[in-house]
Amino acid sequence: MEESSFISEILLNRIASGDQRAFQSFYDIVYPTVYRFTRYFLHNENDCEDVVAEVFYIIWKQRDTLLSIQDLKAWLYIVSRNEAYAYLKQKEKYFNISIDDIEIKLYVDTTAIDSKLIEEDLLNILNKAIDDLPERCKLIFLMVREERLKYKEIAHILSITEGTVAQQMHIAIRKIASIIYKYDPSLRFNRRGE
Repeated sequence: MEESSFISEILLNRIASGDQRAFQSFYDIVYPTVYRFTRYFLHNENDCEDVVAEVFYIIWKQRDTLLSIQDLKAWLYIVSRNEAYAYLKQKEKYFNISIDDIEIKLYVDTTAIDSKLIEEDLLNILNKAIDDLPERCKLIFLMVREERLKYKEIAHILSITEGTVAQQMHIAIRKIASIIYKYDPSLRFNRRGE
């Protein structure tokens, strides 16, 4: 969430003092990231909107503590993850949900310039390869590649070790690379984000 670099202490101070215009600016900056991350867990747009609204409600309720949060980006991901889990528990009446129990979906914005530059069939193969990964592996892969989080941040957000993150990324890259290589042996899948 690179946009967090644009969230200044001044903006957070204004939010903490109850400035609704400042909160709207904050909302405009972080909404796309919170929504995209929440979509990994919730595949229905209405469910996702409900959870995102709850996340921003929590942020507003806890606005006076925003300045004391050491890693605002990680905190936003954790709140989003927790609210998605809570929503799933309520909706599906699950009592013991783990990452491994939730089907993670790749949310691709098809209007993005990047997706138009990639051949449609290669994009379909890549998406299928990602979709076929085990759920925890898929989530970690998407957090590294789509959310551009570092292993340490992911470990903190998911309450796992950095070693587990590295191992899951290695598995994901190996599986995806083998599928892409079968499609076109001249293509290479580079490792990034470590």
